[in-house]
Amino acid sequence: MLTTLDYIFIVFYFIVILYVGLKSGRKQDKEDYLIANRKLKALEATSTIFSSRIGAAILLTYTALVYIYGLGAYWYFVGSVFGLFVFYFFGKKVKKLGAEQNFYTLSDFFFFLKGKTAGYLSALVVIIIMFGWVVLNFTAGAKLVQEYTPISYDLSVILIGIIILLYLLAGGFKAVVRTDIIQTGGIFLLFVLMVYLLATTTVKPDLALSGLFDIPVKEIVNFFIAGFFIPMASPELWQRIYAIESQKEYKKSLFLSSVFYIIIGFILLMIGMVIRADIPNLNPDTALIVGFSKLLPVGLAGLSVIIIYSAISSSADTYMFTTASSITQDFLERMGLLKKEKLKLTMRIILVLLMALGIGAALILRDIVDTTFFFVSLTMSLGFLILVLWINPNMNKYSVNLSILFCLVGVTIPAIVVGISTSLVIYAIGLCIAGMIIGLIYYWIRKAVK
Repeated sequence: MLTTLDYIFIVFYFIVILYVGLKSGRKQDKEDYLIANRKLKALEATSTIFSSRIGAAILLTYTALVYIYGLGAYWYFVGSVFGLFVFYFFGKKVKKLGAEQNFYTLSDFFFFLKGKTAGYLSALVVIIIMFGWVVLNFTAGAKLVQEYTPISYDLSVILIGIIILLYLLAGGFKAVVRTDIIQTGGIFLLFVLMVYLLATTTVKPDLALSGLFDIPVKEIVNFFIAGFFIPMASPELWQRIYAIESQKEYKKSLFLSSVFYIIIGFILLMIGMVIRADIPNLNPDTALIVGFSKLLPVGLAGLSVIIIYSAISSSADTYMFTTASSITQDFLERMGLLKKEKLKLTMRIILVLLMALGIGAALILRDIVDTTFFFVSLTMSLGFLILVLWINPNMNKYSVNLSILFCLVGVTIPAIVVGISTSLVIYAIGLCIAGMIIGLIYYWIRKAVK
């Protein structure tokens, strides 16, 4: 349990985050509220890209996978290394096109390149993905608070949601960026804390290179391609690229954030292996949380709560804001249901509604690992389509539309019929390809008929 001093540190952290977030909202116009006037410098961009990627999906889910699969789970990060390398070159094109066409969301790319149907379908997928990550981060944050404090899971979810909502309503995108800078500091403290744990523990996990191949080939493929394609379809990453001031700042920020991300991934692998060896029979969902509580000295418990929560909330606020942006701009504004002068007000209303839904969903869905694979599979299949579009921008619109539609089907139906597992990655990408092929055949038939 935490001491009085621990609670003081936690309360102080929440006060600082709220203050910075609320202060960010002063004297903002639409462009400032939505995308920080496209003037992010390398330091801000590095912080917000890095911290938004280190959320529940990495901290808890990845540690859980290490706990289940051992060293074989590192294939996800091997895939991520290659994926980030490829995205670096693709991102330069996205940055240039976004500046020329005044893009705000990932779906703007589809609207511009392939028309309304592709744009609306991609926006639907983006909303499902981003909202899913919101719920997962709420769940992770609540499990963290529940483990260390007397506060119940339900109350923890509500408190986390309200705190994030307050500074999002006031500060918008700029609040996300500025709180991310603080939360990046927390993540670096997490790095120090994990290194300390590794240096002081007497447990020596088996790190033989052969351990990478101790899992089935199917799982190796699933982990690798999931890590590889996710950057391509990470809407929050696209939004940050649009917001960066120049190509020079983009190159710096993506390189630095990728390096930090890879380092954290390796350290998390080590931590997961230590917990796996030292504390068997844990619930994988909470392996990191319980492992920290049992392996760290009592005096560091409060600090670990703040650090892990800062990483989780830095992703939750990002995903919440991205979801609201997509609903507001990709649907309401494009359909003519929204006046431009009412955009900020409408977006704030949507943030409130989404937060209520997110809290409600987090109170019902409490399984982190299984639920993560549903949204990873959806993200990955959209990322695959984007990569194909980059290689072949002349792909016909029917292939694009059916590919997006089929990737939704390819994740949802197997999840209901077979259940959620790593195999969803293969189902999703298989039907994504099937959609492209059927769309191509339909395109040829229409062309032949004409």
